[in-house]
Amino acid sequence: MKEYLNLDLYNLILIRYNEIWLKSTKIKIRMIKALLNNIKISLSRKEIPFHKYQLSNDSTRIYFFFNNEEIPQAIELLNFTFGVYSFSPALRTSAKMKNIAERAIEIAERIIHEGDSFALRVKRSGDHDYSSKDVAVEVGQAIIDHFQKSNVNLKVNLSNPDKKIFIEVRDQFSYIFTDIIYSDWGGLPIETSKKIACMDIGRLNDLLAAFMLMRRGSELYPVLFDLMEDEASFETRISNWKENVNFTPFFKFTVRRIKFKKIMDKVIKQLNVADYTCALCRLLRYDIMSKILNSKDDKNLTRIRAISDGVSLVDISLCPDQVELESIALNYLFTNHPVFTPLIGLEPDKISSYLKKISTNFKKVDYCPYKPKNQKMNSEEVKKIYQSLDLNKLVTECIQEMEKIKII
Repeated sequence: MKEYLNLDLYNLILIRYNEIWLKSTKIKIRMIKALLNNIKISLSRKEIPFHKYQLSNDSTRIYFFFNNEEIPQAIELLNFTFGVYSFSPALRTSAKMKNIAERAIEIAERIIHEGDSFALRVKRSGDHDYSSKDVAVEVGQAIIDHFQKSNVNLKVNLSNPDKKIFIEVRDQFSYIFTDIIYSDWGGLPIETSKKIACMDIGRLNDLLAAFMLMRRGSELYPVLFDLMEDEASFETRISNWKENVNFTPFFKFTVRRIKFKKIMDKVIKQLNVADYTCALCRLLRYDIMSKILNSKDDKNLTRIRAISDGVSLVDISLCPDQVELESIALNYLFTNHPVFTPLIGLEPDKISSYLKKISTNFKKVDYCPYKPKNQKMNSEEVKKIYQSLDLNKLVTECIQEMEKIKII
């Protein structure tokens, strides 16, 4: 993590959001509440104490108050919090000009040196008997006068200063800081009403697709289809999912494991030709997903409204792109849930860069023991073959044997 200066002076973190602000009033209020709640839960999960939190009167800023020794951990956490656009460790004082000047000088002493140019960046909200320009002029002059007493000459450079001090005056308080830290991801806060089932066959693409939807505020319910039934390989997949879990505020996160090899072995034995292995594998997964999501045993699953899939159409999967794309269209045979494919327009280098940005700890796994070649796709033929296989009993058994694995 980058080291930030003056953290020992600060007593809060000022948090900004931008995309939330574009929503209608009703949705904006809902999302701000979700963001506040997610930050509180995340801080509790990471055992980072805070004193209190506040929303500014104009609802454009969130303030979380800490002991200054807790701020470095909080900075790291906020980089993993969807919905946060940027944030700044800051010092709060009153909105009186005298107090603003005193605390700005205190910060200036830490960052400004002989020969430096500086500028103040001032914003103001609320009713005051001065303007933003008045603050910049008066506080800026106070800083210059203070340094001149120590025979340190400063220059003001409004366009390209060596050092900047930011001042936000909001109603009866002012907030002074030197850094604006932009979140790596932005996005929207995760809301429990936006439930997505993640169909994961073992590709990192499937995990990334789920992540991209989580970034749009979705709560994830991963279903891991295990074709290998190799515990070491599966532990790697769980380890990969733990990297995603770092971005959730929740104390507990559950993935579901479907032991899929038994049913695929039977399909392959019954096929005269292996040309439709990939298409039938996908139909089987849709069939199983449909029955899981329609089960009344788990209320959370019945509230799921969509399924994610890591298809990317750049020929980096074992299954041909044509089979991937056309077999998605057969989802309607089993469920009315839409299938979201957030990677569909991304190039391989973009997919790779996103994965590295999320974590450098991801590991690829050998997820398919069949690796069939010369795969074909004919929707009508695939439907006929699937109906002839009579797999209902095996599908039911797979679901009954499904494991729930909690990641904390």
